[in-house]
Amino acid sequence: MQDRPFNAKVAIQVKSTDLTVAPGSSASVPVVLHNLSGKDGFFEISIRGIPSTWVTVPAPVVRLAAEEQRELALAIQPPLPPQGRPGRHQVVIRAASQDAPQQAAEATWTLTVAALEVPGRIGLLLAATEFPVALGERVAIPLVLFNQGLEGDIVNLSVDGIPGSWVYASSAATALSPGQQQEVTLTIQPPLSAEGGAGRHPFRIMARSQAAPGQVAAADCVLNIAVLTQFSSELRPQRIEAGETGRVIVENQGNVQQAFKLSWRSPDDGLEFEPAPTQELRIPPGEVVMAEFWAKPRSRPLFGRERVWPFTSQVQAAEGQTRNLNGEVVSRPLIPSWVVPTVLVAILAIACVVILVSLLGGSPQEGVPPEAPAATATADEGQPAPTEPPPEQPTEPPPEQPTEPPPEPPPEQPTEPPAEEPPAAENLPAEPGEGGLPCVPAAAGLIFAPLLVVSRRHQGEQ
Repeated sequence: MQDRPFNAKVAIQVKSTDLTVAPGSSASVPVVLHNLSGKDGFFEISIRGIPSTWVTVPAPVVRLAAEEQRELALAIQPPLPPQGRPGRHQVVIRAASQDAPQQAAEATWTLTVAALEVPGRIGLLLAATEFPVALGERVAIPLVLFNQGLEGDIVNLSVDGIPGSWVYASSAATALSPGQQQEVTLTIQPPLSAEGGAGRHPFRIMARSQAAPGQVAAADCVLNIAVLTQFSSELRPQRIEAGETGRVIVENQGNVQQAFKLSWRSPDDGLEFEPAPTQELRIPPGEVVMAEFWAKPRSRPLFGRERVWPFTSQVQAAEGQTRNLNGEVVSRPLIPSWVVPTVLVAILAIACVVILVSLLGGSPQEGVPPEAPAATATADEGQPAPTEPPPEQPTEPPPEQPTEPPPEPPPEQPTEPPAEEPPAAENLPAEPGEGGLPCVPAAAGLIFAPLLVVSRRHQGEQ
């Protein structure tokens, strides 16, 4: 567009009145200057409507001979966001004579700063179509909505292709008058989890008209999520018995598959690890893997107390991150330390029992009380005890024997009063050495009971 006032000494013309350039890139704008005066002159070039840092002029002052016409190339380079925001700008370029500054010419043209322009009733401008972001961080997407219809409208924004919980908008519904433009900022924040896998994630921004629902401006974009290598590890349990199973748990908290190297070591190489002192794990993003191992000392003593062997489990990622997990292995001797004193105490106790038995009168069998003697006399000795008749036997004639006179009966002796019955044996006091050894079982119980308690306690601790 050319502006040539009456009696002007200079004229200026822009060949392209509508220019679109993406932030971070540059474009050339051809401008023609014409000296209308009849003599040589110096003309100063200036631009307004956009920051002066966006424009590069070959020379701020141009010398033109009388009636000379010259073409200049202006370089336009808006910066990257956030300084270079999308939008439409009315740019004015001015050429003024240094001899008569009031004698000047101006030209106006439109500069659209956008990487993507979606025309239509509802227009959409984007400064970029690819947006890098890391998990847990935010990326701001400035965009410009404009109403190119003949009536007011309300524009609704929506995003497809990525979870809605990642997206926030400064204004989900924007009211626009005819010809009005409005900048809106979308914020995308992928969570710090494996859900946001590394790489390119295509998505679409859509601006929908409420007055004309069929009018939709759609912009295809890409979200580039950076690779995150993060993991956690844990040793369970941290104290294990020799030969028991230990576990190293590794969780891949990144968004790509990672390879991990597991290794075990102990001071002075005193422990032996199985199945191998080095293992390799490949874990997909967001998953947990458990590696089992066994550790035992290379030599185990016959006697003594338990010994604690420290060791370290090392988890190393392929990128070089390393975690050291410290643990302990408890090793016990083949013969526990409490067995020897317990056996000695038991032998001593048996010896004490034998000595007690010998001192208290013999073996326990001799202490059984004797049976009570049968009564030899009754209150009435004249009555014989009833007898049973002898069994019948075949009778034979006795052999003939010479007959002799029967013997004379013995002279009668004076009868004595019946003797008193002796007291029952259970009522008689026990004599030493005859009434048993009641203190022997008690002594043995007092000796062996603590031994049994100590033995069970040690077994429970093992």
